[in-house]
Amino acid sequence: MKAYLGLMLMITKRYWKVLFAISVGFVVLYYSGLLLLTMLRFGEIPNYVEFHPVFHVYGLILEGTPSLLDAIPILIDEPWFETGYKNPAYYGVATWSFMLIPPKMLLVLLMGILLGIFVATVLHSRNKSCQLKTDKRLVAAAGMSSTFISLTSATLTWVVCCATPSWSVALAMLGMSASLALWLEPLGNVLTITALAVMVLIIYYQLRVIIKTNHNQLGRA
Repeated sequence: MKAYLGLMLMITKRYWKVLFAISVGFVVLYYSGLLLLTMLRFGEIPNYVEFHPVFHVYGLILEGTPSLLDAIPILIDEPWFETGYKNPAYYGVATWSFMLIPPKMLLVLLMGILLGIFVATVLHSRNKSCQLKTDKRLVAAAGMSSTFISLTSATLTWVVCCATPSWSVALAMLGMSASLALWLEPLGNVLTITALAVMVLIIYYQLRVIIKTNHNQLGRA
């Protein structure tokens, strides 16, 4: 295990610019793309912006919720930023909204970091010392994982799907019936954990192949 961690640290140190660019870029592109797609879906430009005092709200929730197990799900869904479209015809109620929720943002950032590490291992495996070909199945699996995280991390609301920001709203916006989307909502955690686990396994496999190849080259030398 030390060999794997040492190799990963060496690779990330060597390709830290790539890792940083992909990690931050994934977050920026994801949220900007999510907002843009929502605007295109409804054909409306946001007409309000609101910053929530999230830490003050956290304190109120912890103070007013006796059970920590009950408080945690509430804390997870509290946004610090919100924008969307309030329809004047419906008394200023937001027909749709886009939110930034800290735990979800951390999850997206984690996925970006894992993608960055994977790309760094690919670049390292293709240098002169290794000259390995990347398995296309690993790239496909990484794409699948990023798709799962992108879908389950969506923080959108729509009056058709009540007012709770969740990934099921994104499903409904994509054309799925609201009832089916809400029925699938509990699967979000399963898909999220699966996506992260797949990324970790992909990185582990890449490191193992690199280490094995280096050992074989040293043996022939």
